[in-house]
Amino acid sequence: MKKFSLLFVVLAVMACVLTVSAQKIETTILPDGSDMLKYGNPDLDLAADVMLESFDLGDIVTVTVEGYNTYEVPVCSNYDDVFLGEKLLRTVAGKPQLCLAINYGQLGIELGIIENAPEGSDYRFQVKEGVEFPINVTIEMKEKGGYVDRLALGKLIRTDIREDYPDLTDAEFANFREVTTTGMAPATLYRSSSPISNDINRDKYADKAAEEAGVKTFINLSDSEAVAKAYEGFDDTYYSKQNVIYLALPVTFTSPEFRNGLAEGLRFIIANEGPYLVHCAEGKDRAGLTSAVLEALMGASLDEIRADYVKTYTNYYDVQDGKQTEIQPEVLETIREIIVRNMSAAFGIEDLTAVDLQKATEDYLLGLGLTDDEIDQLKEKLGGTDEENGLSEMLSAIESFLVENGATEEDIDSLNEAVQSLLDTIGVTQEDIAGMLSK
Repeated sequence: MKKFSLLFVVLAVMACVLTVSAQKIETTILPDGSDMLKYGNPDLDLAADVMLESFDLGDIVTVTVEGYNTYEVPVCSNYDDVFLGEKLLRTVAGKPQLCLAINYGQLGIELGIIENAPEGSDYRFQVKEGVEFPINVTIEMKEKGGYVDRLALGKLIRTDIREDYPDLTDAEFANFREVTTTGMAPATLYRSSSPISNDINRDKYADKAAEEAGVKTFINLSDSEAVAKAYEGFDDTYYSKQNVIYLALPVTFTSPEFRNGLAEGLRFIIANEGPYLVHCAEGKDRAGLTSAVLEALMGASLDEIRADYVKTYTNYYDVQDGKQTEIQPEVLETIREIIVRNMSAAFGIEDLTAVDLQKATEDYLLGLGLTDDEIDQLKEKLGGTDEENGLSEMLSAIESFLVENGATEEDIDSLNEAVQSLLDTIGVTQEDIAGMLSK
């Protein structure tokens, strides 16, 4: 009986076609894996818990797909642990298999293992004719803990409780703010979380802030018109009585659906009166890229775009023990690069620091189908008058001077709030200041 049991164990181990060492694992691609057939990313015949005996989340590994390609990828549990279009080895504790994947992509297509299935098939993808299994895969350690800092983003905590953010204004809680980068006319472009969806309890604050700013045109990147109008209390909002375009864009910035929809949204800005507000659900991803494109079009630097983008995270995170606390500086540095990576993917330019950003943005818009004339009209809509531009340039120069002399973003925000409070008290508007500059 003991001999039979031992033989059974040996055969079972051999059948797994799996060898494990401290820093190396060999396995195979599952030909019928659900992730591959449904979503296009290969499943590996290896339990996540076995993987985690030798590797940790945050390690960077070399994955060799024998006969196809080799990748260096982080070990992560969530797709959005990596930037848009980047690869990962998805390792979810308790799952019976791993997934070698692209965030918002199909690695099986890239490898040439699968193809789109005919219409009416049970799955979206099918194995390509002529592909033979088993396909062997080797996983080896590349850099222990090399991705840990990036994973820290996934540990940031956000809540939907207003009281957890005592140091934020209602507008900040709603991730609502004016875009004030170089070339943008004052009180022209705003961005926020959704003013109508109550999924994250910020809609009423965003709607009120938009009303106080006098927003006349909304670009809704996340909802269809039917979905938007079905939100509870929609008809009672300020939002519902303004000009709105409903685009329902996917969070896949290189897809035809996103590109075509973004072009439609930009034409809506051209055709309607400002001030304008761009939003998605959180005002982070789709609104983040759209805002960055408009900022770059008007002449903003990458540093300005990074600074505007990171405010979304400081408006949402990090809540500890029922109160928002500061995000660690090293995590903020990682966050600043997210928007650059997203723009690089959308523009198809690997290094945005090596190009004329404004020209690259104009080329991107031409690629979306906008004409030179439409791009000029968009600039006119967002750029304002010469007097307003003079004010914007002056404020930008002051901010640059402060930063060069040691001021932090928090210092500048506090100063802006104090100045705005003083102006409100004495009744001076931005238009008044622009008028004075013109004299």
